[in-house]
Amino acid sequence: MELKDISFEDFDVDKVTIYNEKLDSIFEYNLDINKTAYLNWRTRYNDSRQQFVIMGEAFFSTAYNLLQQCLIDNSDKKADLWIFPIMFNIIHGMEVYLKAINSALHVLLEKEDNIIFGGHDLKIISKHAHELIVEYKEKNQDEASFQFLEGIQIVENFISNIYKKTDDMTFVRYPLARNKKGHFYIEALNNVVIDLELLKEQVLYIFNMLDFTFNELSLRLEQRTDYLAEMMKYYE
Repeated sequence: MELKDISFEDFDVDKVTIYNEKLDSIFEYNLDINKTAYLNWRTRYNDSRQQFVIMGEAFFSTAYNLLQQCLIDNSDKKADLWIFPIMFNIIHGMEVYLKAINSALHVLLEKEDNIIFGGHDLKIISKHAHELIVEYKEKNQDEASFQFLEGIQIVENFISNIYKKTDDMTFVRYPLARNKKGHFYIEALNNVVIDLELLKEQVLYIFNMLDFTFNELSLRLEQRTDYLAEMMKYYE
């Protein structure tokens, strides 16, 4: 399917007056089920950690899709625009995955403090995940825990490269930073660029390591729940 730019090509001037009076709610079914998006189809879980991961997958998959489209054909220079939602989705995808992983580790390590730790600061959230994984590895010493550690290191390396440019993650949302000055790419005299092929490759590893870590931890949570349920039978 050939994509169109947002333009006046499909703009019907006569509809302006109609829309000015009333816009139909978008929260309705389309006559074609394949043109309907379900907000709660994939998020229909009682486990909030799983809901976080579903959203994380959504942000990563759209970023990866947009990257592929840019690499297939960037003759229209769409990457110069799309890089902002691409980077936003990657950054937010990491955040929600890490929070889900931290939540799972807090349960497995039987911690009682706040599981939503670090706000939106990726460096703090990933550092906390690293510390929890180290603690988990020391207690378990299984092969998966070593893979968790490798995975979080890859994620931290990516985050560190971003923080070398800026510690203000609004750089993908606004041209102005929190200090009301232009972000690093606005203030720069020379071109500030991103290698799309390298980004695509790194996103592949970041996503898969985060997804692997969460899924493995979820299996351990399920086993722990089953074990506790069996133990409770002895106290009935």
